[in-house]
Order: sequence, then C-alpha cells, then structure tokens
Amino acid sequence: MISFADFHTRATENERMDLPDCDEAQLYRTLDQFHGINRLFSQVRGLLARTILSDMQPATPYHLVDLGAGACDIPVWLLEAAQKRNLDLRITAIDADPRVVRYARERYGEVPNLTLLEHDALDLDRLAPFDYLFANHFLHHLPDDVIPPLLADAHRLCRRGFVISDLLRSPWSYLGFSLVAHIYRDSFARADGLISIRKGFRPSDFKDIAAPLHIRTALPGRIQLLGGCFDLEQHKTRPDGSVYSALPVAESLS
Repeated sequence: MISFADFHTRATENERMDLPDCDEAQLYRTLDQFHGINRLFSQVRGLLARTILSDMQPATPYHLVDLGAGACDIPVWLLEAAQKRNLDLRITAIDADPRVVRYARERYGEVPNLTLLEHDALDLDRLAPFDYLFANHFLHHLPDDVIPPLLADAHRLCRRGFVISDLLRSPWSYLGFSLVAHIYRDSFARADGLISIRKGFRPSDFKDIAAPLHIRTALPGRIQLLGGCFDLEQHKTRPDGSVYSALPVAESLS
C-alpha cells in the first residue's frame, strides 16, 4: 500500500521495461502505447512549440539531440512541425536499450533528418555539436548521482538551450494515473507508469544543481527543466535580435 510518505523521496526500484530479460512482446506493446500516453499526458508538443520551435529561424540549420527517445513519436512529430514552419532541423535520437532502438528503426528508420543511435546519454560530448537537447520521461530512469553531471553537460554543450520534461512526484499524480491506466493492457505501461511517478521529481530535488536551471510545474503532473536560452523572462531575444514570447517559468535555480 502506497502512502503519502512514500513521495517525499524518489523511489529506486527498476521499471519492468528496463530489465534486460523483460518480455520483448510486452516491451513493444508498451512502446506502441507511448504514442497515446504522450499525447494524453506529457503535453510536450505545446512545450516544444513555445520553446525550441519558436527559437528557430528559417534558413538556419539546427541540430537537436533527443535523450532516451524511446518510441520516437515525439522527434518524428517535431521534424514534421519544423518542416511545416520551413525550419531546417535534424534530430539525433538516442536510447541505450538496443531493443528500443530496433523498435524505432523498424518504424522510423527511413524518416528524413532523423538519426537513430544506440548511445549512452551520459556521453554527450560524442554527439556535439548540437543546438538543442530534449528529453521526455527520461530523467527519472537515472539515479540521483548522475543527474547533476548530465545537466552540467547539457548546459555546457547546448549552443542554444535544453528542454527536459518529466514526471512530478505526487500522490495525486499516482492516484490519477492508477484510475485511468487500466486501459493499457498486455504491456508494462500501468505498472511502470506508477513506478515512474514515484521515481519522478519535485522542484526541491534540484536545489543543489550548480548549472543554471529554470523549473516549472504543469498539469497533468509535469515538471519541466529549461536551460540555456530558455530563461525566466517571458520575452526572449533570438540571435538576430528579434523578440518572441517564451514560457513563463515558475522557479529558478542558479
């Protein structure tokens, strides 16, 4: 039985899909279901439109790295959205799990401007140079001790900025997802989703991060970390001097 006290600190148990001997058929069904889960719960399309897409300029090439890209539905959507805006974007989508990379290559291996790599997210230097870094539902898979150096590397290597969206650790998020997650059958989505929420974050978890970091929370049960050119000010200046409206951010840690 989960109590409110269980949400004060991050859980450390492994998600089933992260286990090397997990059932591959169930893993693939889970990845299939991520498309709908991301549309319903992650809300990253609007976030990316108001940050990265709004920061880009036509006729300028950009490179984005997607950490733990998983099912790859988000980078594929982002490339389509960039193309509709006449923006020149290429994406390197990485995942450390060869089974997940194989899944993505089977479905999106021919998508233009998308490179799918089996790669360790803690080795960002080998992927540089890049303008943007993005991660969705990835950070909570990592233990506490590797998160500060990863964020420091993101701050050091991003020529423009980074956007990280993850789960807000909250009993209300846990309760809400437990009520709707029964629709995800024959996969790890429900069990792993509940574990993931307990492995998620609160803004106070980042109080000791040395790199400049701006934090906001959003519904449903989101925590978003922004760095680089995405700062506290609502009005941002692009490299060419033009101004655009950026996301308001709830909290700054620097």
